[in-house]
Amino acid sequence: MSNLNDIHTAGLVLARGGSKGIPKKNVRLLSGIPLLVWVLRPMIDCKKFQSIWVSTDDDDIAQIATSWNVQIHYRSKKVAKDTSSSLESVQEFLNYHPEIGIIALIQCTSPCLHPSFLTIAYEMMINFSYDSVFSVMRQHKLQWKEVEFGNSTYPVNFDASHRPRRQDWCGELMESGHFYFSSVDLIKKGLFQGGKCGYVEIPKEMCIEIDSESDWKIAERQVQLYGYKGVGSKL
Repeated sequence: MSNLNDIHTAGLVLARGGSKGIPKKNVRLLSGIPLLVWVLRPMIDCKKFQSIWVSTDDDDIAQIATSWNVQIHYRSKKVAKDTSSSLESVQEFLNYHPEIGIIALIQCTSPCLHPSFLTIAYEMMINFSYDSVFSVMRQHKLQWKEVEFGNSTYPVNFDASHRPRRQDWCGELMESGHFYFSSVDLIKKGLFQGGKCGYVEIPKEMCIEIDSESDWKIAERQVQLYGYKGVGSKL
């Protein structure tokens, strides 16, 4: 993947209308802006995608996407179910677009996204021949094994006799959920991550995955402080 001009890189947001946890969350206003727009704006401003798409089954979502001049893929009912996986939806989309060589799945449930993060991932794919790049966050959590009542638990990621101090431990990397860049060849194999696999670390304060109303309240404050406000913003 060395020639920028030969590879069609597409940004894709999967946005169904039938969210169960938070009804109509993709069009709901988060700090005065539709949730979907919090990721469309950095996708557009990073200027690395040859095309930007929203895959949806909902006319309200499509209308917002169209107002931001991104393209719409109306997904089939087969991949618009509650049980449909992201992989199935991406594979269906790619069946209609054989010109695409790299797909960047962007998740609007992690709304604190900046163009610079996307640019880093893109350049890793293009200039350093990664097959997949995804976003991570760093956590300093001491993990214990879950066991049935009556049994003894034990530490999973540290030695209990030498508990690490935070300042002496670099922590562990966890998926943040912001994005997944993948070569189309990898997607065809049924994988988002694989081959030469890399990551982009997102600051912890910008990381949340909105699954509930309590998450939404936290995200409201996060985007006020750290959300990307557009070209010219200091954030």
